[in-house]
Amino acid sequence: MPDSTSQRPQLLPTVSIVEGTMRQSRRAVMLALAGAVAITLVLLGERMWSGEAMKAAADRHAQAYRLAADLRSTQQQLTSAAQLAAVTGDSAWIDRFDRLVPELARTTEHAALLAPPEAALRFENQTREASATLSRMHLSALEAMGSGGAAAARGLLESDRYRKLSAEVQQATESLTTASLEATAARVDELRERSYFVAAAMLLTTVALGFTLWRRLSSNLTNSRGSLMDAEERIQRLAASDLLTGLDNRAALHDAMQQLMARARRTEHSLAVLMVDLDRFKPVNDRHGHMVGDMVLKEVARRLTRCVRQGDLLARYGGDEFVVVVDETGGVGQAVSTAETIIDRMAQPIQFGDLVVSVGASVGMARFPADAFTDDELLRKADSALYRAKQAGRGGVCLYESRLDERLSERHALEQELREAIAGGQLVPFYQPIVDLSQRSVRSLELLCRWRHPVRGLLAPDKFIAVAEDSGLIGPLTMSLLDQACKDIAKFPGPWRMSFNVAPRQIQDETLVPQLLKILAANAVPPSRIDVELTETALVNDTARARSVILALKRAGMTVTLDDFGTGYSSLSYLAEMTFDKIKIDRSFVRTLHDRPESAKIVDAIVGLSRSLGVHTVAEGVETEEQARALQRLGCTFAQGYLFGRPVRAAELSDRAALAKDLILVPAS
Repeated sequence: MPDSTSQRPQLLPTVSIVEGTMRQSRRAVMLALAGAVAITLVLLGERMWSGEAMKAAADRHAQAYRLAADLRSTQQQLTSAAQLAAVTGDSAWIDRFDRLVPELARTTEHAALLAPPEAALRFENQTREASATLSRMHLSALEAMGSGGAAAARGLLESDRYRKLSAEVQQATESLTTASLEATAARVDELRERSYFVAAAMLLTTVALGFTLWRRLSSNLTNSRGSLMDAEERIQRLAASDLLTGLDNRAALHDAMQQLMARARRTEHSLAVLMVDLDRFKPVNDRHGHMVGDMVLKEVARRLTRCVRQGDLLARYGGDEFVVVVDETGGVGQAVSTAETIIDRMAQPIQFGDLVVSVGASVGMARFPADAFTDDELLRKADSALYRAKQAGRGGVCLYESRLDERLSERHALEQELREAIAGGQLVPFYQPIVDLSQRSVRSLELLCRWRHPVRGLLAPDKFIAVAEDSGLIGPLTMSLLDQACKDIAKFPGPWRMSFNVAPRQIQDETLVPQLLKILAANAVPPSRIDVELTETALVNDTARARSVILALKRAGMTVTLDDFGTGYSSLSYLAEMTFDKIKIDRSFVRTLHDRPESAKIVDAIVGLSRSLGVHTVAEGVETEEQARALQRLGCTFAQGYLFGRPVRAAELSDRAALAKDLILVPAS
């Protein structure tokens, strides 16, 4: 079962962190704005209230001044009017005196209202009797003047008692006005002092509130800064990590390798770069889907983590490739030991519930500074060693060898040229006849490929087919060749059929059969004229997938041939599980048919087995009449080889077809 204890923690997305930081920043800004608005409103309110109060107090003080002046003036006017009325007896002065009496009373009342309550009460107590007596004396004087007793009125107004009472009232009035003025002045001073106090208090409150807001804003900004730094750190980790496995990615690998190489130069020790590639990952991915493939990669990453030491570097290089950089301070054998451990761990089955898959791994190794001095060169040479490990049969370790590097470079160059050749139409179809041994007449043609290389000339398949299969170009190559052949097949005699080989790697392509049918339909070639040849290797790699492809081909109307029977795994279970139409006998048995008795026995056994299954046999590599007659005696149905014709272009076949109606080939003498 997969072990998750060593799995690196998955990196969380940073979107929520950034959004949270933005929210904190917005709250900080809103808080600062709210605080500024609150301080402004308080200051405006205080200024408005203080201004209104100061204005009211000033108005009251001014009113007190006016009343004091009015009171003095009214008293003087009243005394003068009384004296002039008494002296002259003029009715105008009497009327004036009569009007000034209630006016003085009203003015005195207003002054009392402005004065403090205790001053007003004291004024009332001091002037109650004197005011009442003076009022009676005024009335008496007015009555005397009205009846012509001016001398009596004058004597009354000029009497000592009148003067004494008037002085008492005037003194009390002065005290009242003074008290009013002092009270209003004190109120103004109180409001002024209060304004200063309120201003000082507001200033302190503003400072305190501003300090509180600053602290809160600073705290929010600090939190935002921390969140942003955390987000930045996570983003950097995401940028340097593989999202699926959590291992370092290719960019982080190069940075870390440069640091390790710089340290290795200083300490004068070596590093080993291990390029690890899974052996059977693509079939797992194709058969079970990418979700299972991702689960396999995660489990591989966990197993690799347990294979390396604390100071070693581990990264996912891409696809199903991983890189391990081993510090060889403990000895040069450490890297080889690590590689062998990795291969052992990867060979163990991986189980997900009821599903069990097996992959395995191959490892290529290059060393610093023995093999290269830069990270790119080390990785390239480790990849070169990995390629040889794959060629050697997979599941092994290969060390980089400089003498083989040129060969790999040539192969890479050939791969690029092949890619261009497919696109440029340099790959052309050749055809070799397959004849009926009993009648010696052509029944079908095998489609073969030749490469018209612009420099190297005409290349046979053994020079480039392996490169096409390893590089994944075999699919485009096959489809391009088949499309050209379908245009040729219209020129062949109607009974002729055409066979072509499908590589093991193409079996894993789910679009294989639809692609074939599309090409046939585009060229109006019926599927019944097509025979597809499969090798035993294709069956071994994925038997279930091969079975489904065979059924799909036969349902489409094509026939299927088992190619090179007897040279590979040759399990009879394939013949029992899958329905083939023909079995091809490999040329190695035909070539030694007369030299080795065992070969004749094997051919006889294959023919007998095919006959019991109701399947025809085709012998490859027939070059002599003696071989042809021996195969015919053993019961072989069809044959192909140089005896009957070499691979040629379609035009050459057409020329030969014009010479004989059914292209009956005469055996070579």
